[in-house]
Amino acid sequence: MKFRPQQHIEESPVDYLVPLMDVLFILITFFVIAFSMSRMETEVNISVPASESTDKALQDVGQIVVNVRADGTLVLSQQVVSEAELHQRFMNIAAVNNKQAVIVRGDKKTSYEDIFRVLDNCRKAGLYHVSFAAAQASATP
Repeated sequence: MKFRPQQHIEESPVDYLVPLMDVLFILITFFVIAFSMSRMETEVNISVPASESTDKALQDVGQIVVNVRADGTLVLSQQVVSEAELHQRFMNIAAVNNKQAVIVRGDKKTSYEDIFRVLDNCRKAGLYHVSFAAAQASATP
């Protein structure tokens, strides 16, 4: 009985390059979108107070940023929301994760009462990981 000789097919390095390029493209796309989403909340035209002890860290992707404009308007996820809508969203978030971080960005001219409304809604919803955004103070005397 005569068998055919086995032919060995060599794989070229190009065969492995295409899937690698696909994976790299997906990773680059993910990081570009994640970075743009994390920086999106700082685009709102709010002038936060300056502090010398402010860390110049980037915002984490999972943080919730509530912007309080000078006139007391509340902005969440680039949408103007009422106090009742803010409370409802905080309740929904707390139902999923009660350790969710919330950052309050208040304008320099915002009254304490407007900031306190946001803090009160956080407390009512059970969100206690709240911090305030501040700009880095300039080094000029």
